[in-house]
Amino acid sequence: MTKYAVVDLEATSASHTSKIIQIGIAVVENGKIIQTYQTDVNPHETLDYHISMLTGISTAQAQAAPDFYDVLSDVAAILKNCVFVAHNVKFDYHLLAHTFAQHGVNLDMPRVDTVELARVFFPTLEKYGLETLSRVLNLQHDKPHEALSDAYATAKLLIKLQEKMRHLPKNVLTEIEQHADNLIYETKVVITEQLPEAKRKHADMIKVNHISTLKPYFAENKNLVKKNFRQNLKMLNLTERPQQKAFAEVVKARLADDAASFIEAPTGIGKTYAYLLTLLGQGKKLILSVPTKILQDQLMQDLAPIFKAKFGVNFAKVLGTANYISLEKFSKLLYRADEGKNFEIFKMKVLVWLTETKTGELDELSLTMTSHAYLDSIRHTGVVSPGQLYFEQDFWQLTQKKAENAQVIVMNHAYLAERIADQTEMFEDKVLVVDEAQQLFSVLENAQQKSVKLLDELVKVNRHTSQLHKRLLESLTHQLSRRQLNIDKIRLDAQELGLTAITDVLANPEDFVWIQNHVLKSSPTDFLNFAAMIPQQTKTYLIGATLSMSDKKAVFPELLGFTDYTFDTMPQEKNDNQQVFVATDSADITSLSPEAYANFIAERVQTFAKLGKPMVVLFTSNDSLALTAQALEAAGVDFLQADASGDASRIKKKFDERARAILLGSKKFWEGVDFERQDELILLVTRLPFTVPDDILIRKYAKRFKNPFYDFSVPLATLQLKQAIGRVNRRKDQKSVVVILDKRLAGKTYAKKMVKNLRQASRVDFAKIEDILQETKDFL
Repeated sequence: MTKYAVVDLEATSASHTSKIIQIGIAVVENGKIIQTYQTDVNPHETLDYHISMLTGISTAQAQAAPDFYDVLSDVAAILKNCVFVAHNVKFDYHLLAHTFAQHGVNLDMPRVDTVELARVFFPTLEKYGLETLSRVLNLQHDKPHEALSDAYATAKLLIKLQEKMRHLPKNVLTEIEQHADNLIYETKVVITEQLPEAKRKHADMIKVNHISTLKPYFAENKNLVKKNFRQNLKMLNLTERPQQKAFAEVVKARLADDAASFIEAPTGIGKTYAYLLTLLGQGKKLILSVPTKILQDQLMQDLAPIFKAKFGVNFAKVLGTANYISLEKFSKLLYRADEGKNFEIFKMKVLVWLTETKTGELDELSLTMTSHAYLDSIRHTGVVSPGQLYFEQDFWQLTQKKAENAQVIVMNHAYLAERIADQTEMFEDKVLVVDEAQQLFSVLENAQQKSVKLLDELVKVNRHTSQLHKRLLESLTHQLSRRQLNIDKIRLDAQELGLTAITDVLANPEDFVWIQNHVLKSSPTDFLNFAAMIPQQTKTYLIGATLSMSDKKAVFPELLGFTDYTFDTMPQEKNDNQQVFVATDSADITSLSPEAYANFIAERVQTFAKLGKPMVVLFTSNDSLALTAQALEAAGVDFLQADASGDASRIKKKFDERARAILLGSKKFWEGVDFERQDELILLVTRLPFTVPDDILIRKYAKRFKNPFYDFSVPLATLQLKQAIGRVNRRKDQKSVVVILDKRLAGKTYAKKMVKNLRQASRVDFAKIEDILQETKDFL
């Protein structure tokens, strides 16, 4: 077997021409570490402070070490007849080869990079740094940035990689080797060496050509939930709470009512357990819709295993088709080799992932060095036919079968809005529960909008044709750049130029039309009639903590198209485990530049970070979030940042893994992410979540009410604020402090209405930041 010398170097800088200050080597043969070596090296220069802090090596320690010339022969002897391995081999090999050359010795060895191998063979990890891999894979790594500790951990990683390769189906490892020339240097040799050892039988897999997937498992579906709510809770070792019991009784009572049932109930009372146990106890099958994919995942990870173990109830998660891999598309890509090295590495990692995934959901794949275009090239279209080669393995089809076999189908609001009208058979004989129903507004609005990317359309016009076409294109471009759009003129120019995608968006003269981020959008003048989309015989519950938009009447159901409904409001108890503060000495938002405002927020984040508690900072603007992130980065603050296009679940997972993490989040974190794992938590709300005056929902609401700001904007902002506050109050034994850094809440006329609403659930105090800091310290 090949002998591998796993090397780590500590150096005076990150440059390839820096000086070595420490060498660590761990030699691997036959899957075992057979030799280790470490020495300090005198660089003959003073070490920078940050290098000493990082490595633990002082200038005095380095100056007492031998010269590189004195250890060269020992190092060369260990490396002889080995393959050189490192985590980011380019740096370590180049630096060592450069140093050898300075002493007249040529270093010429095959090289292997464990970073690239880890990307391929551990395809779902978020990061591939040695510390992350050591934690996730339980590698022995006692002293990060000490050369031998790093080399030893990398050697353990190499052994884990070899084991992983040997346990893959031979057809998969053979296909991976076909693409492995795209790995850096001679990294392929590790794969080639393990290929004859891949002899394991895989009775749990389906193998077709070069693709292997797990055999689907369809569990028997029982429903052992009892009619007695208290007995069910006892089975789960839960204690019945008065508010939860009252909520469950309302759910049960409304089951006999054909009308849609709206139930407003506060957070933290155990609503999910209450409606699941109540409805399942009545022998019903459920379709449960939640706002986001991350909440779907939480239900599947946290509740589904419990209900399966205790009651035999199957849960199934359903997403839109584009969330799943198409094996047909992917198999065709395997035979193409013209997309570049990074795409080839992507194919290799997908081959490994397919042997592990039970869902085929593309979100499981790491985004490290992975272009969204790669994922788009293998997304499912929803077309499945028995004649397809991978029909038996098709993940979208298997998802549908699991849904048929489930007592509870879990989907998100976007999927519900997209499929409820054309998948009526899925809803037959089931109860539909829409949890956090207040989120339907934006989802339904997005579902009925038409849009087109203007640049994609305008480039279709041949600029070398007639003068008429040139003038029409100039006219169209000018019209699209104006603040006040002349819709008739734009439509006419687009028709003349044959730009049908633009004319389709503008087909209805009554629609609202606007341009946002170079995208032309249109939307009907009224809200989408959700009530009309629900199959007639489907009993529907719409549940949320914040459904009341008016003290006078239940406006929410009417906006969704309901005329026949019931509306129950559960009493709200004040939370004694949460404190809300409004900072009276916050900056005046209207008088500051965006950069100055971001600096103000960054300073407040640093102030509260001194308390050593996990912190979530919510923004209403992605631009403001980005500017604040820049300010925090300049100040050397470690934080997690969720961008507009990023996956909230990935950032949330990282936040949960760190003890004192700071997370900057925007829209997705107001709407669909619960922070239930932290025992103590600080939430900073940077700005009241008002929709902008020309927001499409405001424009629609303005057609119905005399004062849309007070009748819609203020209640909606209050709902979103209460919702955000509820995100950090998921358990009675969880303590949280919310600090609102928008002093408009302390002075504006509408603020009294908002504060009165907030005080129904939480204690709200007004204070200066210095006092809030002390009270937060005392409370948590």
